[in-house]
Amino acid sequence: MLSTLLRSTLALLLIWALFSQCQDEPPAAVKQVYVSADRNETARRPSTECNFRYTVLNSFDKLNNDSQREAIRTGFTVWQQMCPNLGFLDFQATDRAHLVVRFVDPSEFPMPYMVAPVGLMDGRTGVGGTLRKESNGTYSLLLSNTFNWDKNSLTKAVAYHAGLFLGMPTSTEPGSLMALQFLDQPVVRSKADSVAINSLYKSTCTDLTVSYLPLTLKVSGPISKTIQLYKPGMISIKANGQMKVGDIVGTVGPEGATVFPVLPGYNKVSAMFHAALMYKINNEADWRYWADNQTFKVDNKQVVDLTFDINDDDQKNNTGAFTVVIDYQ
Repeated sequence: MLSTLLRSTLALLLIWALFSQCQDEPPAAVKQVYVSADRNETARRPSTECNFRYTVLNSFDKLNNDSQREAIRTGFTVWQQMCPNLGFLDFQATDRAHLVVRFVDPSEFPMPYMVAPVGLMDGRTGVGGTLRKESNGTYSLLLSNTFNWDKNSLTKAVAYHAGLFLGMPTSTEPGSLMALQFLDQPVVRSKADSVAINSLYKSTCTDLTVSYLPLTLKVSGPISKTIQLYKPGMISIKANGQMKVGDIVGTVGPEGATVFPVLPGYNKVSAMFHAALMYKINNEADWRYWADNQTFKVDNKQVVDLTFDINDDDQKNNTGAFTVVIDYQ
């Protein structure tokens, strides 16, 4: 009888060993999601920048476009709502963005799943996204296109990776934006999140008041913009549209009232056509007539101040506006 019991025990052990060896991959875990396999162990601000441009390159086909854009935007803005010294700008020019958001197959992730306990064994659980630094120094936020995203989970994934991008540490606090595990909890900031982000970004961010190229303006009177540059080159100013500048002169384009003689008594600049579009660079003394100066060169300066106006000393009776588009040539 002992021999029979021993043989049975050995047979069970052999079956268990064979079963264990056949487990090439851990079994699927219970339904839970890790927003990322990426972690920051400590808080560390990655650069001195404080105003960041992001662009969304594609969309998730199981969530309507407006909802996912709002969810992504909320994932970024939750950080700037906590800290007035940083900002995120939804930017359309991909080549000028700090961060590009894309939905991809999770096979592109360095770690497409996390190992989590399933009873007495370890199993797999999904990963929502990853933050990847590209060779040009920008970042890609890659989100799984196989996960069943809703607005809440998408906002959580974006907020977590935006936090990593900003230098925030991963948290073990379930209510933190920086918690790895997503349990369908509401996406709200914790007190610890607020303290940590404000400790990283202490100084006033002057870049939050700047604009970026391409920039479109409606000009019907004086307007000034500080523009952030990202390279030297030629800047182009294109203008179109019409304004009505009184019953006598009538409707004019950005070139001004070219069919009339110069009207020095009604002009801000006596030698320039009446109601013409004009501009100044960096508060220079003299106005530039737009029609003769539609481009200008910039060097390695980081910002340029542009001021536009209409060459009319009495603008209160004018209607309409010129559309002005500023961009690299």
